[in-house]
Amino acid sequence: GFMGGTHARALAKLPDVQVVGVSSRSADKAEALAAEVGAQPYTDSTALATSPLVDAVSVTLPTNLHKEAVVAALQAGKHVFVEKPMGLSVAECDAMITAAHANSRLLMVAHVLRFWPEYVALAGFVHSGALGKPLSAVASRLAEPPGWAEWFKDPTASGGEVLDLHIHDLDTLNWLFGEPKSLMSIGRQSAYGGWDQAMTLVDYGDVKGFAEGNALMPRGYPFTMTLAVRCEQGTVEYTLRAGGEQVDSAAAGINSLMVYKAGEPPLRLDFTPGDGYANEVAYFVQCVTTGQIPAHGTAEQGRLAVKTALAARHSIETGQVVTI
Repeated sequence: GFMGGTHARALAKLPDVQVVGVSSRSADKAEALAAEVGAQPYTDSTALATSPLVDAVSVTLPTNLHKEAVVAALQAGKHVFVEKPMGLSVAECDAMITAAHANSRLLMVAHVLRFWPEYVALAGFVHSGALGKPLSAVASRLAEPPGWAEWFKDPTASGGEVLDLHIHDLDTLNWLFGEPKSLMSIGRQSAYGGWDQAMTLVDYGDVKGFAEGNALMPRGYPFTMTLAVRCEQGTVEYTLRAGGEQVDSAAAGINSLMVYKAGEPPLRLDFTPGDGYANEVAYFVQCVTTGQIPAHGTAEQGRLAVKTALAARHSIETGQVVTI
């Protein structure tokens, strides 16, 4: 799928990496991508994940297949980079973490916003205290129904957009403010039965966060993501509005990262340009090859993101405040 191709192409560009295999249930898709990155095609993901030719595996299967593939690779002695969400349940996340520890292998989760240049710059600026202590944050992620693959529409495979889309901003709030204390969420189901719109208020103690994840926007609505953090002395704000329906749309859109400090003119916040997907893949490889302990994309962060998203879903379904 989209993320499998994204990871494979990013890996193939790294000088110390050889992509030896690409697996897909579709032989045609496997052969096309394998030819592009100089690899062998497979239609059996377990055979590839456990192959002696492989040192590390990128798992971009549908979410309901993550645990089986990740555990098999870890038990075969492979390092694993798994797409978000890490799993459909906290128990699945725990099984993967246990397998990583038991086999002394690295397990990382591809929470791409932790490697997205503008989000990295914004988080660093907030954590620097340049605007004083943070007080609140508002995030949004707005898109039309997912078109990358049909399985996204099936909540038994994807967990619904509350777990697949909304989780990006819930993880970002956790990154900024730590482990949440409780949350309250309301939402709307799609025709497929998943909670594909969620509006969640998260309590971090002194800081409050609000996020909306909405994959029910009308056809043609440009993919949009925003984050604004209000601090004691001002606000830092990021807005991306893609030129098309998905975040990877080639057409020009809006990309703005601004600081609004009380009594001063607006200021553009500097960041190091780059591609978040390429950055996260390169960081995983760096951690594998050097033995570096990752600071971002850790399995524990992935688990907390799943736990937070599932709490939001539970709150939607019960109408109750949920303790994390």
